[in-house]
Amino acid sequence: MIARLTFIAALLAAPVALAQETPPPVPAATPAQIAEARQIADRLIAEAGATGIFVNKTDGAAPTVMHVASGMQCTFDGSGDRIVIFPVQNDSVPRGDDVGCLARDEALSIDTTTYATRYRPLPSEEAVLADAVNAIRNRWPDAVPFEGEMVSATVGEQAAPASAAFRITTPDGPMLTMVLVGHTGEWGYKVRATGPLDNAMMVSLYASLLMANMQSRED
Repeated sequence: MIARLTFIAALLAAPVALAQETPPPVPAATPAQIAEARQIADRLIAEAGATGIFVNKTDGAAPTVMHVASGMQCTFDGSGDRIVIFPVQNDSVPRGDDVGCLARDEALSIDTTTYATRYRPLPSEEAVLADAVNAIRNRWPDAVPFEGEMVSATVGEQAAPASAAFRITTPDGPMLTMVLVGHTGEWGYKVRATGPLDNAMMVSLYASLLMANMQSRED
């Protein structure tokens, strides 16, 4: 999936004349590439103690796993990628019902964390968003609300996710950091994304497609 997202984001940033041309075909992954990617996905599952909670769904050159209970898929690309099984906080949220995937698209310099959580009952999207905004402000006290253009994607009749975006300053320069929150059925989904401020449209597209992909999956 990340390869497709990278291509779409690059196309968005390209001149209109280029965007109208037929895109080049994506080379098929070789058996060796697939085998290597599957090994990486198996390692990430093992390192997280996530056997049975996540399964290996790799069928191409990018390591891909799926959270069994929610159907959330995670595709990895960078050396710091990992799966997280969050500690059990109360009896209503068994182990494996609060999970996340940290990934980095090296080509686009975009860091994402996707979350799937089945709390009983689910907190409102607004409450989850408020907690995420507080976390952003705590980490980056100089965060300023972003007021530029962004991309939003929805699935079918699904309402647009709750969202917030900020301009922050990092050692790597000015960045856009954002959060999207959406509920589907009994699952709450969240996407955190941070990337170059001068590619804010790309960062928001990337995050929106991740959220749309999660919300399109059946319970």
